[in-house]
Amino acid sequence: MAGVVRSDRERGPLAGLDPEQRAAAGAPRGPVCVLAGAGTGKTRTITHRIAHLVRAGHVSANQVLAVTFTARAAGELRDRLRRLGVDGAQARTFHAAALRQLRYFWPRVVGDTQWELLDHKIRLVGRAAATLDLPTEVEVVRDLTGEIEWAKASLVGPEDYPAVAARRGRDVGHPAEKVAELYRTYERAKNDRRLLDFDDLLLHTTAALEEHRSVAEEFRERYRCFVVDEYQDVTPAQQRLLDAWLGGRDDVTVVGDANQTIYSFGGASPRPLLDFTRRYPDATVVRLERDYRSSPQVVSLANRVIGAARGRPAGSRLTLVGQRPDGPEPAFSEHPDEEAEAAAVAARVDELIGAGTDAGEVAVLFRVNAQSEAYEKALSERGVPYVVRGGERFFARTEVRRAMAALRTAASRGSG
Repeated sequence: MAGVVRSDRERGPLAGLDPEQRAAAGAPRGPVCVLAGAGTGKTRTITHRIAHLVRAGHVSANQVLAVTFTARAAGELRDRLRRLGVDGAQARTFHAAALRQLRYFWPRVVGDTQWELLDHKIRLVGRAAATLDLPTEVEVVRDLTGEIEWAKASLVGPEDYPAVAARRGRDVGHPAEKVAELYRTYERAKNDRRLLDFDDLLLHTTAALEEHRSVAEEFRERYRCFVVDEYQDVTPAQQRLLDAWLGGRDDVTVVGDANQTIYSFGGASPRPLLDFTRRYPDATVVRLERDYRSSPQVVSLANRVIGAARGRPAGSRLTLVGQRPDGPEPAFSEHPDEEAEAAAVAARVDELIGAGTDAGEVAVLFRVNAQSEAYEKALSERGVPYVVRGGERFFARTEVRRAMAALRTAASRGSG
């Protein structure tokens, strides 16, 4: 019937995709590597690929496991798959998938009561640090905790840590041997309390699959097809778990962009993405370079910035092409300090609103939450209304209100 808009489910999983997305989604079963730049529709592509494989009868929906890096991204995958009529496919984070599998196989592998999950390890690390006469200030313990997390994600045990730390130039302000001792003490204390941290979920699930044939056989019978999102950010521990899941099979689709690696501080590396075709010489490789998110001017700037970056891995170049209408050229300005920058930003926002731009269409982005104070203060001084997304207003935070009250009390006493 003319004028009726048909859903993706009705039109088929390959309908409505651009040529490159269609090539990736419709690739034959087997290894597929999708090099996808920002805004190129990678989530759409991988969900339509799963739908195509299921619709074509290559795999059952409940034999698909898709993994990504945040619970929000996993939820988005599940929602889109439901809209495509794919019910039963699993879409989870690496850790959530490992936790589910570990709980299921625990009675067979360990046999006793399941250990509790340690949500925040910093307190236990702090106690271990105290026993070793290491500093216990929050900032120091946080850094030491991060180093233990890096080591576990990198498959580096306490006994190997000093040599690896020296080779890779790791420096957290304490001798590597002392950090290794802390690492060992923390692991011992955790195990004595029958606790698992989030890194253990990956390591223990991998061990269950590698060391117990019946566990591996049951898992591999259950899951036949794997999709890995944000593959440029996998750690050695995650890659080893993926290898254990696959068990020598090659029905895996990976999606990533080496230029978007953001978790290298935690042990992640784009190397598995860049080496994918070396591992799977017959892999289908598709490059998504049509950017649907930004104007051509923004996309062109991004290409220039990425192209000028030093030390970029070979084979990582993606030249994006903006698909949206033209927009203004990006403008740059420099300021002597954060306060001056915030004042200039507030003035520009005030100017835009005064010229008729709706305040809800203006966004101010900053790198960390601690920077919000300067911008909130500058906007407030100009009477510009604002909303803080993903956090609480600086001057509404409990600790800030208490500090302000204390300052006002001290001021009133001084004036009296």
